Amino acid sequence: MHLTPQPADSLPPWWKGWQGIGALALSLILLAGGLWYFWPAEEDTGCAPGVPGLRWAGEGTQRECVGLMDKTTYTFDPQLKGITDRITQENRRVRQQWEKPDKGKSRVPYVKVAVLTPMTDSDTSALPMKEIVTSLQGSFIAQCRANGCPQLPATRSLGIQGKTPQIELVLANEGRDETQWQPVVKQLAELTKGEHPLVAVTGMGVSIPETQAAADELSRLKIPTIGAVLTATDLNSPRLFKVSPSNVDYAKALRRFLTESPLAKQRGYLVFDSRDDNYVKTLRRAFDEEFGDYIGRRRVSFVGSTGHKPAGIPKLFQRAVNNICLTKTQVIFYAGRDRDLADFVRALSTRSQCGHDKPITVMTGATGTFAQGSAVQGLLKANKITIVDASATSPDQWTSGVHAPAGFKPFLQALRDLKFDDSVMDDGYAIMHHDAVLTAVWATRNVTGQTASEAPGVEDVYNELTNLHDASTVPAASGELSFDDASNGWPHNKPIPVIQLPDPLKDPEPPYLVP
Repeated sequence: MHLTPQPADSLPPWWKGWQGIGALALSLILLAGGLWYFWPAEEDTGCAPGVPGLRWAGEGTQRECVGLMDKTTYTFDPQLKGITDRITQENRRVRQQWEKPDKGKSRVPYVKVAVLTPMTDSDTSALPMKEIVTSLQGSFIAQCRANGCPQLPATRSLGIQGKTPQIELVLANEGRDETQWQPVVKQLAELTKGEHPLVAVTGMGVSIPETQAAADELSRLKIPTIGAVLTATDLNSPRLFKVSPSNVDYAKALRRFLTESPLAKQRGYLVFDSRDDNYVKTLRRAFDEEFGDYIGRRRVSFVGSTGHKPAGIPKLFQRAVNNICLTKTQVIFYAGRDRDLADFVRALSTRSQCGHDKPITVMTGATGTFAQGSAVQGLLKANKITIVDASATSPDQWTSGVHAPAGFKPFLQALRDLKFDDSVMDDGYAIMHHDAVLTAVWATRNVTGQTASEAPGVEDVYNELTNLHDASTVPAASGELSFDDASNGWPHNKPIPVIQLPDPLKDPEPPYLVP
């Protein structure tokens, strides 16, 4: 049988041998390296080494370092370094009592309370740096009273119920104009989880649209918030509480003062800031409603100097002065930011040039003493101008024992024990931020006192905030405050003293109380 010869096996292709495998592997490595080289790297948005909660936000001139800080200090401004160092030091002590308690001692539970506020400023921001500093100082005083800081004498009553949970204060910077509230609120929401949850957010900046947006989002996230110096009557949200009076309450307090004064028969003039600012808009509306019989159609607007949205040339007061001269008005209702009031006083001091040499009283409402009053003290006296300010606080009156709330004395004692100067109270921001944190502590410990839980959730703290009345009234530094579910978060019983510059009232009447 004849077999057809078969061809010999051919050599395997080059790519099937070990040389081919090696070449293929090398090609893949080179390809991966090329992709890595040309692929855009993820941008590092961290702005503060060692503080992972802080990130760059915004673009161009609006770029800012914003976010959360609790464990490590980052100095947003040199003026803040002293107080932020003290807060992070106390936070460290609080954590240590839980993580590594002293020998023979039990672990001390703690929760987080945030202070959401701008921590940088500019010439146009509504919150100047001085008021940011005093805001944090007041928050720290409340934290220290709640925790029984070592700097406070152990033998003296702190006027705070309970001892636990302790409070870790989280500082939340939302940017100079509050425009970076969104990423910061998102970070805060993450803190509501875990063994030591966030139970409330305090501070909340000032009465501008960004505050409303942040409050709405925090309410959607079920996080209770406590505004320290919010007075705009329309600034309401389902879980937003306020320790300050509203602009309507300021107007009512001024009405009572005016009715009982020699100015009662004088006609008035409304001077208002026309910007989109909740505070100035609602103060203007409150003046119109409460003093319509004084104002009538006598009104003039100006563009305020605060705010990040252009609205025109600021602080043009000459038309206002001309109208006041023409009508010989002696009572002015000022619905503008405190930062612009000094320039308005300077403009009013020229009114003698248009034939108005009678005394003038400027009535307004604010958190504390007219911040720039000392800068224009001489002009006020020389030009017969008086500022009458319905205020959330009156440290000069209260320190001297005149109509001082019951909770003011332990606050003042703690302030002095912690080596702060009395002048910290002047702008009212320290007192009101203290009261916001204190209210959060009061609600938190009301929950743990009834449940024996170490760390309540935001839902329970919110429910308790609506029950802070009668036996659970908050003994705040600015008054004995009550809250319920029927007042849009505004406090009941908040006293509104009247402050007068340059000459203080000699025998002030008892303050108006918010119903």
